[in-house]
Amino acid sequence: MNSKIFQGSKLPKITLDIVNGNPITLPEGLNTRYLILLFYRGHW
Repeated sequence: MNSKIFQGSKLPKITLDIVNGNPITLPEGLNTRYLILLFYRGHW
């Protein structure tokens, strides 16, 4: 399995736990044509 997502690639199915406790599955959980994911890793 390729671990990189390139521009124009289809987003693999991802389930995220949202702050309010409800999970959302992407990309099916959003009714939009475009999707950008930003993973912000930092030291707080």
